[in-house]
Amino acid sequence: MIDLSYNLSSNIKQDLDKIENLRAKILLTPLSLNTELKLKWSAIVNKIYWSLLLDGAIINKSEIIKTLSTVSQKETHAVNLQKEILGYKKALDYINYEWLVSSKKINSKTIINLHDLASNGTLKTTESSLKQILEYIQSGSEHPIIQMAIAHIAILNLNGFSAGNGKISRLTTYLFLSKYGYDFRGLLCLDEYLKRDIVSYESNIKAVSDGGSLTLWIEYFTKGIIVQLEKALTDILSEKYSPDLKKDFFELNDRQKEILSILGQPGTNISNKKVQKMFKVSQITASRDLSKLGALGLLFIHGKGRSVYYTKI
Repeated sequence: MIDLSYNLSSNIKQDLDKIENLRAKILLTPLSLNTELKLKWSAIVNKIYWSLLLDGAIINKSEIIKTLSTVSQKETHAVNLQKEILGYKKALDYINYEWLVSSKKINSKTIINLHDLASNGTLKTTESSLKQILEYIQSGSEHPIIQMAIAHIAILNLNGFSAGNGKISRLTTYLFLSKYGYDFRGLLCLDEYLKRDIVSYESNIKAVSDGGSLTLWIEYFTKGIIVQLEKALTDILSEKYSPDLKKDFFELNDRQKEILSILGQPGTNISNKKVQKMFKVSQITASRDLSKLGALGLLFIHGKGRSVYYTKI
């Protein structure tokens, strides 16, 4: 395993201060619910797009938007690229639903579950190896940004799965940030920074693998977060989001609004059959309503097949 020690350099301290300042601006900028929904949805598309590019996929954003905006529960016939898109979206939803401002400890089963949602492949290392890394990272009181940066390189270097190691290392960064309330309204897209300067990303990975300082790796990551947060803040102030969808995609009908209202009560859930019965609609109509709310990131999907049910995120 790589040496996970580091020095809290002046560069890191300065960058953390900048990140805190940008975080405050992002959180305190007033947005209408509709605008925030559009910005978050656009950010999800960007995360999936840049992550797939990092994995070597040939894809454009319109393919991602089409897949997400037409998704239903019948995914068994989805082609491989569609499965990749839907899997990454499920992983992001899982992070947002299960781990946003959570007091739970991230453990080996968390990472394995996240991997299973987003990628094919199997665990080829021991759970104890994952456990050792995660316990070390969470044993101190390091800033969430530092924990995230260490988790990324540690999981990547472990190479613990037969496939999807790059993807799970990137998702783990969002996992740590979400746990500590540093999700930045869901608008941080670090994958873009990593891909746009892939040479620097790969050279920094190699430097750590060759025994280089983790301090420089953390400095690389903090700079990247600043770049992406500045971009996110610009998008917020200009209300810039994906222009490739019809305006009515983000509009909810009265039935969909009522579903959200029902799920606003703590401990409630809903299924396709319940929607059919409550609103006297067909199975297809109920499926379309639930799929749209899920695609927009408003509902979290539990289970598979006939046992599927939904809760509000």
